[in-house]
Amino acid sequence: MLAGRAGETLLVPVEDRWRSLPQAAHGAAVAERILAASWSQDAGESREASCSRIDGYYTVGIALTPATVMFQHEREIVCDGPVLQGSIQITAPGASVKACHASPCRVMHLFIAPQLLARRYDEAEGQLDPPERLAQSPAIFRDVAIERLALALEAANPLADAFGRVFADSVCDAILARLLCTRTERVSARASPRRAQLPKWRLRRAIDFIEANLASPIGLADVAASAGLTRMHFAAQFRSTTGYSPHAYLLQRRLEHAQTLLRDHDCSVLDVALSCGFSSHAHFTSVFKRMTGEPPNVWRARIRNGASQDAIASAATATATATATATATATALDQIASLHASPSDDSRSGPARAIRRR
Repeated sequence: MLAGRAGETLLVPVEDRWRSLPQAAHGAAVAERILAASWSQDAGESREASCSRIDGYYTVGIALTPATVMFQHEREIVCDGPVLQGSIQITAPGASVKACHASPCRVMHLFIAPQLLARRYDEAEGQLDPPERLAQSPAIFRDVAIERLALALEAANPLADAFGRVFADSVCDAILARLLCTRTERVSARASPRRAQLPKWRLRRAIDFIEANLASPIGLADVAASAGLTRMHFAAQFRSTTGYSPHAYLLQRRLEHAQTLLRDHDCSVLDVALSCGFSSHAHFTSVFKRMTGEPPNVWRARIRNGASQDAIASAATATATATATATATATALDQIASLHASPSDDSRSGPARAIRRR
């Protein structure tokens, strides 16, 4: 596990770079445990990230927030547009991938050793899909159950004690079992009739319209009109494509926008509520608490306190580095002075003493 704030460790460490293996990958028990790590991008950034190859691990990417991304797998563009929370992509060992994120996002990556995958399959006595089929297709798909499990793992991240480790291992095993089951379900679903889905360009229009109007009192008819469909057809196709109703998706995005405002700005909770399309302070507080478990002001205080602790730790590190640098510089100057000084020559030792005094 990687270090978090001073004196802490995290169950899901932050990646040094996109899809980089956590330090635990270099230990002796990597075949006994699914490794988890997280990666995020803040508002206002647009970054291209690439991962040449990760040999020896399947990589499972789980979107913890909606995002706009271009994802490329072995020079083939798999996705270029919006992806929903709970979207999943699986990369086989040794495959090369690249992504360009054009919006804020949080992603969790699970790194699974092939031998662990084979052992889990054997333990299921053939009731799960064979391991080699896990990354047969690089296509992005969505699974609500895996989304909920990943969010639960993220929420438990600070509990890096014995209980937290057992909990994290259990959640990761549950995600793996679900992935091996879901593969079979996706194959059978393709063989059966299904509702029509929104074409990508219509989905992009709808999501762009929502993003541009988070503070406005828009409704289903407005979003459907932006995609050029009737309310009934749009609602059915949007749910079939994303797994969300249009209202649920709009509410989720408003909440995430509110969290950004609460974290990065000093405006009042009422101003945040009105800026995110809520009609009153009471309505916003009720929805926020239901979806996050905390009132807005409590959430803001906790997040900012965590950021303050990070700043203190960073300042302490910077001070220690500066002190070490100053000490090393003084030592070097003393050594230089001693080389040029002679005990019998006061005129040469004088400048050396002056250097040491500085």
